[in-house]
Amino acid sequence: MPVVNYTNSHYVALVEFAASQGNRGNDLEELCRSTFEGVLGQPGLEPIENCIVLEHEGQINGFALVFREFPIGRSIIEVMIAPEIEGSPEDIELIKRAVTQAESARLTVAHVCVPPDSRRGEILEQAGFIPVRTYLDMLWDLDELSEESLPPGYRVRSFEPGDTALLTSVQNDAFRGSWGFCPNTEEQIEYRTRMPNTSEAGILFLFDRDEPAGYCWTIKVPSENGVRGMIGMIGVLPGYRGKGVSRHILHAGMKYLRSAGMLEICLEVDGNNDPAVRLYKSTGFKTLGERHWFERILPGT
Repeated sequence: MPVVNYTNSHYVALVEFAASQGNRGNDLEELCRSTFEGVLGQPGLEPIENCIVLEHEGQINGFALVFREFPIGRSIIEVMIAPEIEGSPEDIELIKRAVTQAESARLTVAHVCVPPDSRRGEILEQAGFIPVRTYLDMLWDLDELSEESLPPGYRVRSFEPGDTALLTSVQNDAFRGSWGFCPNTEEQIEYRTRMPNTSEAGILFLFDRDEPAGYCWTIKVPSENGVRGMIGMIGVLPGYRGKGVSRHILHAGMKYLRSAGMLEICLEVDGNNDPAVRLYKSTGFKTLGERHWFERILPGT
């Protein structure tokens, strides 16, 4: 089964393959399809250079995307493959080709995230990767969301037209120095606010009077129980850390998702981030599984 570089002729079959994984219903397939189309079109990806396809007689059975993060010298390799050939020599070859592409861009490190119950960890170790980080998959599915009162002077509002520069600044300031975070450009943020799995109403700022204190970016994701709400990003600006505002930002995101009809809310959190894990558990989130990040150091320049 050949591993080949992506061409525009692969587009339709690639999108259909991505949308069909996981035995999803029609509504979920449409969400997956439109979201993946958005991923392929995002600034800087350039799939003709950074997508490798596993195909046989015109049928796609897997692919790898190489997301290049030049400001921090990192590549994130995202792999999706048909379950029946996971762990096969073709799977290994797909990862090796993706690493070669990252090396050709003179990046210094490659990261791959392995979801729960995947056998890809062994394959990655064969390809020179080592496990470096564990993230927790957490879920909230309680009947009721408790009420939270904002401290005096604080307010929450949704993203509005013209907020791209503000959102870019808040996100970069909130996550600067965090493991694996690459600063975003306004072009990237503007594009992501228009992704099919995102609503501007679900991007929420917390203000202390006129000063931003943090934000929560919610999205929609598919699950075995239908469409699920997700706390995609939640961040607190440095001057507001340790003041308990994280709970208010989290609550604002959860309140929006419940108002949008989401009965289940999920998130991913760095297992090393003890304060965040404690916050989520105290809010009623339960750990469902783990995602493991693997790393390979590349030659670079």
